[in-house]
Amino acid sequence: MELTKDYFDQQLGSLARKEDLEQIKDDLRTIRTDVAEVKQVLANIDKRDKEDSDAFAKTLVNHDERLTSVEHDIKQLKLNQRTA
Repeated sequence: MELTKDYFDQQLGSLARKEDLEQIKDDLRTIRTDVAEVKQVLANIDKRDKEDSDAFAKTLVNHDERLTSVEHDIKQLKLNQRTA
């Protein structure tokens, strides 16, 4: 390989210029902003999902307690009918 002016010009031409780097910095800032927004949306979804799951679990427990109470009342009614 011969170290000529053309060779060095070609190598220098393939290097990034200041304008290229500025554009890359702008693109990186945009990507970081987008990633931050996506993280926030995911955090909101996660929080809402947890709230929904907790509410569903609470409703399920309440229904279970009510069912147990109704079953107990029915059992008592049946016993009262037998003794009457």
